[in-house]
Amino acid sequence: MLLESLAAGLVALGLLWLVVQPIIAPATESAPVVEPPEPEETARGRALLALKEIEFDRATGKLSDADYAELQARYERAAIATMEGCGKCGGALGEQDLYCGACGARR
Repeated sequence: MLLESLAAGLVALGLLWLVVQPIIAPATESAPVVEPPEPEETARGRALLALKEIEFDRATGKLSDADYAELQARYERAAIATMEGCGKCGGALGEQDLYCGACGARR
């Protein structure tokens, strides 16, 4: 009988601790989950998306050949510049840089 009372008391203390512990010592916040950006959210993705859009506009007859050539040259320069630089923010990268100085993204 004494052993059963002691076991019941230990179970009750354990349950009490499980209920009171989050109030007394709340858990620390976990690190936020960082997901990679969508391709359209990066400078490189926007430049490539713009190229696709003008190709579609030309195919559907919304752009003349002269306008298409001008826009294509502009967006190709932008796409090449982002491919040479940081793909996340478009910042300039040196030849030996592993990380972007502006946003910290790895090359």
